[in-house]
Parts: sequence; structure tokens; C-alpha cells
Amino acid sequence: MTPSLPPSTRSPAAAGLSQAAQKQQFALQVCSECQTVQYPPRDVCAHCLGDALPWQPVSPYATLMASTTLHHSNEPYFQEKLPWRIGTVQLDCGPVAIAHLSASLQSGDRVCVSLELDPAGVGVLVAHPLSQTRHQETQP
Repeated sequence: MTPSLPPSTRSPAAAGLSQAAQKQQFALQVCSECQTVQYPPRDVCAHCLGDALPWQPVSPYATLMASTTLHHSNEPYFQEKLPWRIGTVQLDCGPVAIAHLSASLQSGDRVCVSLELDPAGVGVLVAHPLSQTRHQETQP
């Protein structure tokens, strides 16, 4: 039996997530005009509608705002791995994102978000407890 893979269809703008994950970088689009960090990836800036959105390394630190455990999925890949924890993270660089949770994190926990390649070769966001990351959190 062939193992199922996660969904791999993404927008062309989202290809940068996979490229950053391949380089083991945490990079998102940053508007050249207003410097707003974009997530999810898009074709124009959500703030000023500028269309120059180069991928740049940004802070991977975030706060877990909320989490939930999925007990049902229509996707065979996720059905095989249920229950599956996901959460909403407020990235220090600005955007709010949904990330896979690597541990039993609680709302309010500080996390380090990484871009990782899933089994389909697509970049996904994964939140890790700060104690399990190689990064040191620095305060301004």
C-alpha cells in the first residue's frame, strides 16, 4: 500500500515557502514599498497593494494565540495521523498564521516557528516550544 501524501496544490505565490524551507530559513514576503510582512503569500501587499514582495528572512518568534485538535479530515494523509494539533500564532514580525503544533503547547506560550517541508515537498509552518529550538530568543 502506497502511503498517502498531504495536499500539494498551492498558489504560485506560495512557492517561496517551499524554497525557504529547503534552505532551512524562516522567510516571508516583505513589501518593498511599505515593509509590511505578508502571510499568507500573495500577489500584492495586503496593506498598500504594492506588487514588489520579495522573500526575506524575518523573525521566527511568535505567541500561540489559540490551539485546537482536529479529529476529522477529508484528506487521507491527515486521516491516517489524527488527532492533529494546529494553532493560531501571532508572529512578532506582524502576521497571524495557522501552524502545525509540534508539542503540547498552550495559549500564551512563546514559540519559534519554522518552515518545514512536508512529505509532499511543500513548505508548512510548524510551531515549536522555545525550549526545543536551537534559537535563542532575544528581546529588543
